[in-house]
Amino acid sequence: MAIDTKEFVNTIEPGLKADASYKRFLYRFKVNGKSKRGIIDYTNKEWDKRTRTSRAKTEFITQKEKASNASVNFNENSRLNDVADIYFNQACEASKWTEERRYVYNLYCKDGIGKKRLKDIRQVDFDALRRSMETKGLSKQSANGCSPRTIRKVLLQILKPIMQYAHDNKVIDDIPNIKAPKQNRQKKIVEDATTKLSMLYQTIMNTYDSDPFYRALFLFALYGRRWNEIRTLRWEDVNFLNRTYTIRAKNNKIKRNQTYELPTPIAEALSQFDGNRDGIIFKSPVTGKELYPPKKQLAKIKQLAEIPELTMHYFRHILVSAMGEAGTATTILSASLGHTNLDTVNNFYLSANHTKASHVANEMIGKITGRDEDGK
Repeated sequence: MAIDTKEFVNTIEPGLKADASYKRFLYRFKVNGKSKRGIIDYTNKEWDKRTRTSRAKTEFITQKEKASNASVNFNENSRLNDVADIYFNQACEASKWTEERRYVYNLYCKDGIGKKRLKDIRQVDFDALRRSMETKGLSKQSANGCSPRTIRKVLLQILKPIMQYAHDNKVIDDIPNIKAPKQNRQKKIVEDATTKLSMLYQTIMNTYDSDPFYRALFLFALYGRRWNEIRTLRWEDVNFLNRTYTIRAKNNKIKRNQTYELPTPIAEALSQFDGNRDGIIFKSPVTGKELYPPKKQLAKIKQLAEIPELTMHYFRHILVSAMGEAGTATTILSASLGHTNLDTVNNFYLSANHTKASHVANEMIGKITGRDEDGK
């Protein structure tokens, strides 16, 4: 029978209304984007108005809890694949990071551990997946085993949150101990890094002399910024007057705002940008949104600079090694790069900050690349 909403003229609270006699109540709410509504009827009760209203409020809460619990449409007999779908769709925000994790889950988990029921999953299953990934990957590059970083991502950033989600929804009592390989923290040393850094600088400046967009983008990489920091940088994060720029907490690894000195070559490139200076700096020329890794342009630089192993992150390895060759103090170098090893740089963070460290580092880069104080 259809509900005549016009009957309910008295608002009790958001989502709950009463009719003129306060004997019938209409409730409305949403669960996971779906609207729910119903009638609470106390016509046959001998309660007074105050009691009816109080009971209606309680029933309203009960109905919302029931609907919320019903939306958790999995139990201990559900397959991990089904729980993963619910987790990615309902518990995670719609983002590239969520889609990337979903993609990796489908690669490594869907046809294996994903087919098991929640109640049957044990620590041995995670151990078996880890051993399997250590011995064989899914591409030519990982044919002899996935990297510890990839394995940790699958186990700790994908599977563990899914199991935690099931636990939080009271579907399982315990979460198995998920062991991941230790990360290899050995530094990647680049031979003849000083020469390579100078060559990269000259290649960027010459190749993109009339293209400030890619000149600025690759100079940011050369000065130590991570790709995620570059692609998310916004115009409002750059202070041309103070000659600084800020990497926001949500876009760096230590999760707090980091302010760096703005090098002259980058400032000059940014000042030559055409169009509206609003929002993301390095927008995709096709979509107008965040840029994907510039593979074609990076391939051009690889060829011209004769550094075939170059990646966006490898810029940092070259910079670290070059500045190490130049005798730059570890604390200055670490802070200028936004390093996360607080055991090494914590005291320096407290006394100097990223801005001062990047000023010292930028001066050293200037000497290595052969430009003067004016950035020429």
